[in-house]
Amino acid sequence: MKSFIEHFEDARKVSTPLVVLRTHDAFASTKAIADSYGDKASSMIFISWDAINGLKGLTDDAAVAVVEMLKPSGTEEAETVDPSVALGVLAAADKDVICFLHNLHMFWESDRKIVQGIANLRDDYKAAGNMAVFVLGVGDELPSEISQDVLVIEVPLPTRDELAKIVRNVYKFAAETDAFKACARGPDVKVVERAVDAGIGLPSFPFEQASSICLDKYKGVLDIDAMWTRKREIVTQNPGLTYHATVETLKDMAGCGSWIQDGKLLMTGPYKPTVCIRMDEIQRQFAGNETDSSGTKGNLMGEFLNWVNDRKVICKLNVGVSGTSKSWGAYCIAGEFGLPVINYDIAAMEHEHVGKSARHMRNANRCLDAIGDGKILLIATANKLDGLPPELISRFQLGGIWFFDMPTDEEKAGIVKIKLAAYGLDANQELPKMVGWTGRDIDNCANKARLYGKSMMDVAKYIVPLHESHYEEIEAIRMAASGRFLSASNSGVYKYVPSPIKHETTAKVLEGRKFRT
Repeated sequence: MKSFIEHFEDARKVSTPLVVLRTHDAFASTKAIADSYGDKASSMIFISWDAINGLKGLTDDAAVAVVEMLKPSGTEEAETVDPSVALGVLAAADKDVICFLHNLHMFWESDRKIVQGIANLRDDYKAAGNMAVFVLGVGDELPSEISQDVLVIEVPLPTRDELAKIVRNVYKFAAETDAFKACARGPDVKVVERAVDAGIGLPSFPFEQASSICLDKYKGVLDIDAMWTRKREIVTQNPGLTYHATVETLKDMAGCGSWIQDGKLLMTGPYKPTVCIRMDEIQRQFAGNETDSSGTKGNLMGEFLNWVNDRKVICKLNVGVSGTSKSWGAYCIAGEFGLPVINYDIAAMEHEHVGKSARHMRNANRCLDAIGDGKILLIATANKLDGLPPELISRFQLGGIWFFDMPTDEEKAGIVKIKLAAYGLDANQELPKMVGWTGRDIDNCANKARLYGKSMMDVAKYIVPLHESHYEEIEAIRMAASGRFLSASNSGVYKYVPSPIKHETTAKVLEGRKFRT
């Protein structure tokens, strides 16, 4: 697979006039292109444009070229901070010019002359071997008028080898200061490997900065835990992503034996996911995707489906009764095998502008691609599948659609044991009957017992089980799942067994007739 540098050079060899460079780190990417020319870079005509400096030659020959381009129009160099003026000046370029234009997308919506200025460059630049390189963020949209004329090159996040090089360079540069000679020995192989694990998914600059901050320069020791903390902070800056510090394991979960066994097979098999994505209440996250007049929901649905399909994300869908470990299970299975868990919230990616929402999702997905290293497990939850289109549900066929039912008596006994220990309660106390209780009902009772300083038996009268307050709704969910989904508790397909009816309607026939005067 070719690097973005190789793609860039291929484009230049055939005089591709208009190129978009999508990148997380504009300065690192443009520097990498310049550095790729080695000794020839100093004689190249590299020009840069941004809204503060205007047009600026990056080499001696480039500085001369900028002066020559200004002459035909009599434009002053300071005037080129205006993007439309700068594009007019660039039209006068002679040959072999490579101009990097930074963040031009911030202007072309409000000033449509910029789109025309870009279009004007195409044919002349192709004939003269010039190249205008528009350096944009990952999710920035192109104007439709020029989208067919532009070659888009995606700059990937740094590889494991590139991150390892950054770690070694941090030690090397630190050792140049006399007080930090302990860094001269450099990091050992294991430290580099752990640092890279903590940094995969980050752009070069924030990773290098985190490594520098977390390095004890006097001792030459890199604080890996602190690097993970920094990574969580950086990942969470992406709208819609939140990093969960996983401490849960399968010891914190009871029941759901079939679902757990399937998860163990995946975690220990050849695929071995490297990150777990958790999407809670997916039916709410995509609610209204076909009726949303703004188009935002539909756009995000398309982006999500394409990402899952293109990246071959393994998707599991946990459906069922509320309070039955559908969401909790994701934390436990990931924690058991040391996987980081990232919560994925589409609502938090939405923006008043449709394009900005799509940009947020693309940024989030690219971050996950890098962190997952091509091996992503996505676990979504839903109480029911009403409103979810078939094309979305079909993405979960490989990982399985699992139904989480009311816990059995055996499963409830395991849950009670966990909750008594978690809340520091007497393990030998008398317990309520817990008929029709879910795991959440048991947790609520145990927590109340802790808060009130009473036994679970004493506080059980303050618990109204969900199955009692929403009996018809829950039974409808259970019946609808029968024969359609995998059972989280037992091998094979889920089979509905009716719950006992707590209140039976009885009728008594009275004989006789009442007469009135």
